Amino acid sequence: MRGSKSAWVVSATVGGLWLLVVVLAAGVSLTPFSRVQQAVLPAGVTPYLWSWAPPWPALLPIAGAVAVALVHAAILRIVPVRAPFAATWLATVAAGGVAGLTIDAVLVFGSLVTNGWAMWALDLGSRAAVGAYWGLLYGWIPALVAVRLERRDAVAEASQADEPAVVRRGAPVVVAAIALASLVLLGAAQVLGGEATQAQLRAEELASEPAPVDGAARPDRDAEGDPVPERVDGDGVTGEDGCTPERAMVLVGDVDGATGHRALRFELMNFSEEPCVVEGYPDIAFADQNDHLLDATIAPGSSFMAADPGPMRVEIPAGGSAVAYVGWDANPTQGALVARTVWVAALAGETRGSKPIQSDVIEGSRVEVTAWALPGADAPTP
Repeated sequence: MRGSKSAWVVSATVGGLWLLVVVLAAGVSLTPFSRVQQAVLPAGVTPYLWSWAPPWPALLPIAGAVAVALVHAAILRIVPVRAPFAATWLATVAAGGVAGLTIDAVLVFGSLVTNGWAMWALDLGSRAAVGAYWGLLYGWIPALVAVRLERRDAVAEASQADEPAVVRRGAPVVVAAIALASLVLLGAAQVLGGEATQAQLRAEELASEPAPVDGAARPDRDAEGDPVPERVDGDGVTGEDGCTPERAMVLVGDVDGATGHRALRFELMNFSEEPCVVEGYPDIAFADQNDHLLDATIAPGSSFMAADPGPMRVEIPAGGSAVAYVGWDANPTQGALVARTVWVAALAGETRGSKPIQSDVIEGSRVEVTAWALPGADAPTP
């Protein structure tokens, strides 16, 4: 290009052509002729995705058009141009391929994160090929514009032959940097649009689910919170005769209730062929409907439903069990975060296991847990 302004007009034509093909392809996709769309309207690099969350169906094609235009401009400034028609057409093919390769890189990286190496190359090169094909089909249009502007600029230069030429040596580097930034923004638009769409789909899925029968808050996968630790600080089960996980396991019962009070029974079953010993309180935690740690106070002691015998050495015979209870007062659950999973270990320091429950332990509740005891020594209070 002889004139800087003319070169920008050509590159702007490339970007506008990109958007035009995307819009036409979006319209054709809704007609019976959608099968031939990719053959004549290859918009598969940054298509108008009807299913995406707004405003990303429009923002992604715009980001693609800007990136293609700037990459095209950078190529024309870096590579010497002797034949405007051929150079402009080939630059259009290259710009479309680079834009597609950017989307390929984003998809490959996303596949590596989610699926590992098993399917990492599934999307490699597909968008780059579509982008280059788009440039091959339509690159002649900006090429004709370039030839026309080249002739106009030649006439203008001939009439101003005595005026000194102005050379901007830094322009190619600057345009190349701007083009690289536009590709980064294109990749970001692909990622952010996909995440926004997934969030919208999750919200729609949750909204379509029936409301919890107890009126508790619906699950929210985007809610902030901490996961329940699988293990907390503690000594765990010690001693050669301790009820270690190799000898005993915790079984969780169902929530029981009476006169506005609730209880949950735990059983430490010795499945070994020798007696084992445990002393202390089970390690308890609750997870809410979002699988986050429920902020509830868990304290050792008696409740209305069960008396705490206090920590003592308990020897569980082979095939026998020790029991403990968690008790609390009934709570209103309307719109609340509610315990939907209980996590328990024989003692703090052991790895917790979990079981889904239906309860009215809500955020801010206080629950009391009794120490391990042999059945009969921990009889629930009436």
